[in-house]
Amino acid sequence: MKRWDAVVIGSGMGGLTSAAYLAAGGKRTLVLEAGDVLGGCTHVFRRKQFEFEVGVHYLGDCGPEGTIPAILRGVGLDERVRFLPMDPDGFDTIVFPDVTVKVPRGWDRYLANLIEALPGDADGLRKFVGVLRRLGESTDRLTTPGSHLEMGKFALRAGTAAVWAMQPLDRLLDACKLSVAARAVLSSQASYLSPPHRAATMVHAVFLHNYIRDGGYFPEGGGQVLAAHLADVVTVHGGEVRTRARVRRILVEHGRVTGVELTSGELIPADVVVSNADIKRTLLELVGPDKLPSRLVRRTDGYRMSIPLFNVYVALDVDLRGRMPNTNYFSCPVTEPSKELFELAGRAGELSEPQIADLLARTPGFVSVQSIKDPDNERIAPPGYTNLEIMSAAPADYGFWGVDEGPYSGGKYRRRPGYTERKEQFTEAMLDRAAAVIPEFREHIVHVEAGSPITQERYTLSSDGVAYGIDLSWQQFGPLRPGVRTPVKGLFLAGASNSWGPGVEGAMASGVGAAGAVLGRDLAKQLRAGAVLADKASLPALPGDWDPLIAAGGPEHQRKSTIPTGTRR
Repeated sequence: MKRWDAVVIGSGMGGLTSAAYLAAGGKRTLVLEAGDVLGGCTHVFRRKQFEFEVGVHYLGDCGPEGTIPAILRGVGLDERVRFLPMDPDGFDTIVFPDVTVKVPRGWDRYLANLIEALPGDADGLRKFVGVLRRLGESTDRLTTPGSHLEMGKFALRAGTAAVWAMQPLDRLLDACKLSVAARAVLSSQASYLSPPHRAATMVHAVFLHNYIRDGGYFPEGGGQVLAAHLADVVTVHGGEVRTRARVRRILVEHGRVTGVELTSGELIPADVVVSNADIKRTLLELVGPDKLPSRLVRRTDGYRMSIPLFNVYVALDVDLRGRMPNTNYFSCPVTEPSKELFELAGRAGELSEPQIADLLARTPGFVSVQSIKDPDNERIAPPGYTNLEIMSAAPADYGFWGVDEGPYSGGKYRRRPGYTERKEQFTEAMLDRAAAVIPEFREHIVHVEAGSPITQERYTLSSDGVAYGIDLSWQQFGPLRPGVRTPVKGLFLAGASNSWGPGVEGAMASGVGAAGAVLGRDLAKQLRAGAVLADKASLPALPGDWDPLIAAGGPEHQRKSTIPTGTRR
């Protein structure tokens, strides 16, 4: 029975980043992934000639001084992962029936676009944007204010704007005396689906700053390249990565981790376990309440999860490359603040069918056209076709989806009439959102596929089928979110629920934090100083037909080659 220095549960960006740093830092590291493919919410799937992104729509903070490039550089991947810029004049476009606003690179240009679209709110917009800008510019995602000491340092940098950091975004909107239209526009880019009456203002500030500072980017080759390259770092430094390896228990004796047990019954001894799994599943089920302080059990059980997503994947038989800007659309059918919609979604299981129809008719959609973001990648879509995704917040309630039990507990759902009917309703609403911003959209559809929160639960085993971990409300932000350490010696946490927050960047930063805690190093500070832990020369040469999905565990029959034969590093 092989003993490992560290076992990492889950291959999302938090897990793989921590594993890469642990392995490069000298720890014999094993990654265990319950699913078939590495990457968590960054993996892709293929249907015929199309490759669909599950969770990578666009990234921020990818400029020369950005956090994601700094993290990749630290494990020798800075030359292997390239980021393609989106339209600097509007990487996001917010579309309401009576107002449209482009979100460009640069805070001054963003404010100018807002004032041009909403001239009657000019004074309030200046105040609102001024506060967000000061908060955003005072924050480093790699050294997030996840402790009271770091929060104090942040407050000094932010000055008077710091008083807004932990207050709900709604209070700042109120203080700026903004119109209904302005409030709707400013809250349309929901802070990882935390509604304005709950989201900490700082969350919204940091989210916007990460994109506005340097613009939006998309990883060349698609989101799957991140997991494939990070896994290479693990294996070339003596580690191992396993798929179809679901953990049943984290083994704890006398308050210390001793290893893990798989659902197959296999026991794997280890001195350290880093869990990138859902935080409630990790602490309340894999560890168990009897191994934890009662206060932590109550706190964990009481965490509010974020709002889950509904995703619609679409292929068109028309090529939009060169015919539309490289932007995301926030397609909003009604000019109204989002609070009521979030509240309705929260009790969706109690709504009547007419109320549900009204909810869906008012629900916004986020439209992301991947084949425009990475135009030379024929895995995404061949010439003459377009690949896009429409995404929206969705209810978590099993009753809304017509199921009694989720797939985590073994529940069957895919062929239940209530589930398929509700899924079709939601899909049609999202297709309407795309049709509102893409001319002749419906006439060109050749493939449609959708994923619900139940689908997310099936593939990632997350509570409530969420992608963003616990909610980013002001009560669950900064020092009030879980850190990387736990009361169990040798057990560490990484992922969307940590103090760095969700998204690719937040998850990767949490992985750095967890690895730093295990290694006893201030990795964040060292990375900002240019430290590189990995042996870049040991990374494998990549053949010209290198396929990141196959490299990350995808089925061989889905291999695609769109790159000329040869070898590249």
